[in-house]
Amino acid sequence: MTQDGRAEELEPAKRRIMEATYRALQKHGYGNLTIQHIADEFENSKTLLYYHYDGKDELLVDFLDYVLAQFLNSLPRGDRTPKEELETLVDTLLPETLSEEAYRLQLSMFELRVNAPHDEGCREEYRHVDAELTELLRDILVRGVEAGEFDVDDPEAEAELFLSILTGTRARRLTVFKPDESIEPLRAAIRSHIDRISA
Repeated sequence: MTQDGRAEELEPAKRRIMEATYRALQKHGYGNLTIQHIADEFENSKTLLYYHYDGKDELLVDFLDYVLAQFLNSLPRGDRTPKEELETLVDTLLPETLSEEAYRLQLSMFELRVNAPHDEGCREEYRHVDAELTELLRDILVRGVEAGEFDVDDPEAEAELFLSILTGTRARRLTVFKPDESIEPLRAAIRSHIDRISA
Protein backbone atom coordinates (compact mmCIF):
# COMPACT_ATOMS: atom_id res chain seq x y z
CA MET A 1 0.00 0.00 0.00
CA THR A 2 1.35 3.48 0.76
CA GLN A 3 4.87 3.49 2.16
CA ASP A 4 4.11 5.96 4.92
CA GLY A 5 0.62 4.70 5.61
CA ARG A 6 -1.27 7.73 4.33
CA ALA A 7 -4.66 6.86 2.85
CA GLU A 8 -4.87 10.05 0.80
CA GLU A 9 -2.09 8.71 -1.45
CA LEU A 10 -4.17 5.72 -2.53
CA GLU A 11 -5.22 5.46 -6.13
CA PRO A 12 -9.02 5.84 -6.50
CA ALA A 13 -9.73 2.16 -7.24
CA LYS A 14 -7.86 0.98 -4.14
CA ARG A 15 -9.55 3.64 -2.00
CA ARG A 16 -12.95 2.32 -3.16
CA ILE A 17 -11.84 -1.24 -2.33
CA MET A 18 -10.82 -0.13 1.17
CA GLU A 19 -14.16 1.63 1.69
CA ALA A 20 -16.02 -1.47 0.48
CA THR A 21 -13.97 -3.62 2.87
CA TYR A 22 -14.81 -1.25 5.73
CA ARG A 23 -18.54 -1.59 5.03
CA ALA A 24 -18.33 -5.37 4.60
CA LEU A 25 -16.47 -5.80 7.90
CA GLN A 26 -19.06 -3.69 9.71
CA LYS A 27 -21.81 -5.93 8.35
CA HIS A 28 -20.20 -9.37 8.51
CA GLY A 29 -17.20 -9.20 10.84
CA TYR A 30 -13.82 -10.81 10.22
CA GLY A 31 -14.80 -14.43 10.80
CA ASN A 32 -17.57 -14.43 8.20
CA LEU A 33 -15.99 -12.04 5.69
CA THR A 34 -15.57 -13.24 2.11
CA ILE A 35 -14.32 -11.61 -1.06
CA GLN A 36 -17.92 -11.80 -2.28
CA HIS A 37 -19.07 -9.71 0.70
CA ILE A 38 -16.50 -7.07 -0.24
CA ALA A 39 -17.53 -7.28 -3.91
CA ASP A 40 -21.15 -6.75 -2.86
CA GLU A 41 -20.12 -3.42 -1.32
CA PHE A 42 -17.92 -2.48 -4.30
CA GLU A 43 -19.46 -0.68 -7.27
CA ASN A 44 -16.93 -2.18 -9.68
CA SER A 45 -16.50 -5.79 -10.71
CA LYS A 46 -15.12 -8.55 -8.51
CA THR A 47 -12.45 -8.97 -11.20
CA LEU A 48 -10.99 -5.60 -10.21
CA LEU A 49 -10.54 -6.86 -6.64
CA TYR A 50 -8.46 -9.75 -7.95
CA TYR A 51 -6.53 -7.40 -10.24
CA HIS A 52 -5.22 -5.63 -7.12
CA TYR A 53 -5.17 -8.52 -4.63
CA ASP A 54 -4.52 -12.26 -4.76
CA GLY A 55 -7.06 -12.88 -2.01
CA LYS A 56 -8.76 -11.72 1.16
CA ASP A 57 -5.70 -12.00 3.41
CA GLU A 58 -3.56 -9.74 1.21
CA LEU A 59 -6.40 -7.23 0.95
CA LEU A 60 -6.88 -7.14 4.73
CA VAL A 61 -3.20 -6.37 5.33
CA ASP A 62 -3.61 -3.26 3.17
CA PHE A 63 -6.85 -2.51 4.99
CA LEU A 64 -4.98 -2.32 8.32
CA ASP A 65 -2.74 0.36 6.85
CA TYR A 66 -5.78 2.22 5.53
CA VAL A 67 -7.56 2.13 8.90
CA LEU A 68 -4.43 3.38 10.70
CA ALA A 69 -4.08 6.30 8.30
CA GLN A 70 -7.78 7.15 8.68
CA PHE A 71 -7.44 7.04 12.45
CA LEU A 72 -4.33 9.23 12.56
CA ASN A 73 -5.93 11.72 10.17
CA SER A 74 -9.06 11.88 12.35
CA LEU A 75 -7.24 12.95 15.51
CA PRO A 76 -7.91 16.57 16.45
CA ARG A 77 -5.05 18.94 15.80
CA GLY A 78 -4.55 22.52 16.82
CA ASP A 79 -4.54 24.44 20.05
CA ARG A 80 -4.69 21.55 22.51
CA THR A 81 -2.17 20.99 25.25
CA PRO A 82 -0.22 17.70 25.21
CA LYS A 83 -2.29 16.44 28.15
CA GLU A 84 -5.51 17.25 26.30
CA GLU A 85 -4.12 15.48 23.21
CA LEU A 86 -3.38 12.37 25.28
CA GLU A 87 -6.86 12.42 26.83
CA THR A 88 -8.43 12.87 23.37
CA LEU A 89 -6.42 9.92 22.05
CA VAL A 90 -7.73 7.75 24.90
CA ASP A 91 -11.32 8.91 24.25
CA THR A 92 -10.94 8.21 20.52
CA LEU A 93 -9.49 4.72 21.00
CA LEU A 94 -11.77 3.85 23.90
CA PRO A 95 -15.21 5.48 23.66
CA GLU A 96 -17.42 4.69 26.66
CA THR A 97 -19.82 2.60 24.55
CA LEU A 98 -19.90 1.35 20.96
CA SER A 99 -22.56 1.00 18.32
CA GLU A 100 -23.06 -2.53 17.01
CA GLU A 101 -21.33 -1.63 13.72
CA ALA A 102 -18.36 0.02 15.45
CA TYR A 103 -18.08 -2.99 17.75
CA ARG A 104 -18.01 -5.41 14.78
CA LEU A 105 -15.31 -3.33 13.09
CA GLN A 106 -13.15 -3.19 16.25
CA LEU A 107 -13.67 -6.91 16.78
CA SER A 108 -12.51 -7.53 13.20
CA MET A 109 -9.33 -5.56 13.87
CA PHE A 110 -8.79 -7.55 17.07
CA GLU A 111 -9.25 -10.85 15.23
CA LEU A 112 -6.76 -9.70 12.60
CA ARG A 113 -4.25 -8.97 15.38
CA VAL A 114 -4.82 -12.43 16.87
CA ASN A 115 -4.16 -13.88 13.40
CA ALA A 116 -0.82 -12.05 13.11
CA PRO A 117 1.30 -14.93 14.51
CA HIS A 118 0.10 -17.05 11.57
CA ASP A 119 0.39 -14.39 8.85
CA GLU A 120 3.70 -12.57 8.36
CA GLY A 121 2.11 -9.78 6.30
CA CYS A 122 -0.40 -9.15 9.07
CA ARG A 123 2.35 -9.27 11.71
CA GLU A 124 4.41 -6.68 9.80
CA GLU A 125 1.40 -4.41 9.40
CA TYR A 126 0.66 -4.55 13.13
CA ARG A 127 4.32 -3.74 13.81
CA HIS A 128 3.78 -0.69 11.61
CA VAL A 129 0.54 0.20 13.45
CA ASP A 130 2.23 -0.13 16.85
CA ALA A 131 5.27 1.87 15.73
CA GLU A 132 3.07 4.73 14.46
CA LEU A 133 1.05 4.84 17.68
CA THR A 134 4.16 4.58 19.87
CA GLU A 135 5.72 7.50 17.99
CA LEU A 136 2.53 9.55 18.38
CA LEU A 137 2.46 8.84 22.12
CA ARG A 138 6.19 9.58 22.50
CA ASP A 139 5.76 12.91 20.70
CA ILE A 140 2.85 13.91 22.96
CA LEU A 141 4.80 12.95 26.07
CA VAL A 142 8.00 14.75 24.99
CA ARG A 143 6.06 17.93 24.27
CA GLY A 144 4.25 17.51 27.59
CA VAL A 145 7.56 17.26 29.48
CA GLU A 146 8.89 20.33 27.65
CA ALA A 147 5.71 22.25 28.52
CA GLY A 148 5.92 21.19 32.17
CA GLU A 149 2.69 19.15 31.95
CA PHE A 150 4.19 15.69 32.40
CA ASP A 151 6.78 14.41 34.85
CA VAL A 152 8.23 11.50 32.86
CA ASP A 153 11.88 10.43 32.97
CA ASP A 154 11.77 8.24 29.87
CA PRO A 155 9.08 9.22 27.32
CA GLU A 156 10.04 6.28 25.08
CA ALA A 157 9.37 3.74 27.82
CA GLU A 158 6.22 5.56 28.92
CA ALA A 159 4.93 5.52 25.33
CA GLU A 160 5.49 1.75 25.17
CA LEU A 161 3.66 1.33 28.47
CA PHE A 162 0.78 3.50 27.31
CA LEU A 163 0.41 1.58 24.07
CA SER A 164 0.29 -1.69 26.02
CA ILE A 165 -2.35 -0.25 28.36
CA LEU A 166 -4.48 0.95 25.43
CA THR A 167 -4.09 -2.29 23.46
CA GLY A 168 -4.91 -4.41 26.50
CA THR A 169 -7.91 -2.27 27.40
CA ARG A 170 -9.30 -2.55 23.87
CA ALA A 171 -8.88 -6.32 24.05
CA ARG A 172 -10.70 -6.44 27.41
CA ARG A 173 -13.54 -4.36 26.04
CA LEU A 174 -14.02 -6.70 23.08
CA THR A 175 -13.76 -9.93 25.06
CA VAL A 176 -15.55 -8.99 28.30
CA PHE A 177 -17.92 -6.08 27.67
CA LYS A 178 -21.00 -5.90 25.46
CA PRO A 179 -20.97 -3.12 22.81
CA ASP A 180 -23.47 -0.89 24.65
CA GLU A 181 -21.96 -1.62 28.08
CA SER A 182 -20.03 1.28 29.61
CA ILE A 183 -16.29 0.83 30.08
CA GLU A 184 -16.06 3.95 32.24
CA PRO A 185 -14.16 2.12 35.04
CA LEU A 186 -11.43 1.21 32.52
CA ARG A 187 -11.30 4.76 31.17
CA ALA A 188 -11.15 6.14 34.74
CA ALA A 189 -8.15 3.90 35.47
CA ILE A 190 -6.32 5.30 32.43
CA ARG A 191 -7.21 8.87 33.42
CA SER A 192 -5.81 8.10 36.88
CA HIS A 193 -2.53 7.02 35.26
CA ILE A 194 -2.43 10.26 33.25
CA ASP A 195 -2.93 12.17 36.51
CA ARG A 196 0.00 10.24 38.08
CA ILE A 197 2.41 11.29 35.34
CA SER A 198 1.13 14.88 35.26
CA ALA A 199 3.41 17.47 36.78
